[in-house]
Amino acid sequence: MTRLVTLVFLGLFGTAVAEEGSLDPEAWYRDAYAPLWESDPGNNVDEMLGFYAESIESHGADGEISRDATTEWLGDSVHIWLSEGWLNSRLQDLEVDRINPTTTNFKASWVDSYEESPNELACGWYLADLVDGEWKFTAYADLDCAAHGFSLN
Repeated sequence: MTRLVTLVFLGLFGTAVAEEGSLDPEAWYRDAYAPLWESDPGNNVDEMLGFYAESIESHGADGEISRDATTEWLGDSVHIWLSEGWLNSRLQDLEVDRINPTTTNFKASWVDSYEESPNELACGWYLADLVDGEWKFTAYADLDCAAHGFSLN
């Protein structure tokens, strides 16, 4: 009897994960997250934060790994960029690798626009996990755009 209950439980749990895992992470990134950066991003910070877990693990180019509260990590950065003349960012390229039903890896290139400077290309790697039925970014690293085949179009 215990074995039957265990099998039924595992069957139900497996179905729930499969249903949650069917959410399309590429559409989530491309259609919901990226547009927040294109139009008036300074006023979209609170909405952007909803795409992230409470803390974010950052992987530095020097190999250092840090964990920061997302509110400071993202919110403070956006305000600094705005004070430096940054206007917005437009998603240019997106590579998506669905690792399993609850984990997805993204590589993205963004075109950053500035008030008095030419556009720049910025690239990043993101890891998102399915948490309570919603995708959440849990890790980030800057990418060398050229090394990963991204260029300013």
